[in-house]
Amino acid sequence: MTRLEKLETLVKIEEGIQSFQDRIALCQETIETSGSYFREIRDKYTDKIHTYMMCIKRLNERFNKIVVTL
Repeated sequence: MTRLEKLETLVKIEEGIQSFQDRIALCQETIETSGSYFREIRDKYTDKIHTYMMCIKRLNERFNKIVVTL
């Protein structure tokens, strides 16, 4: 993998992390608006947030692994 390919991969990973952060913000907004009325909705979106956080953690690990090789 060339240096340019590594940098492109880092950009894609960063975009993926941003995408998950946007999804988390949307879930938190949904919890704040309708989650206070419906426990099922709050639980569903809380689980989604947890899953997205695990995805972000995994992407950060990949990001750091590639940065080390630069």
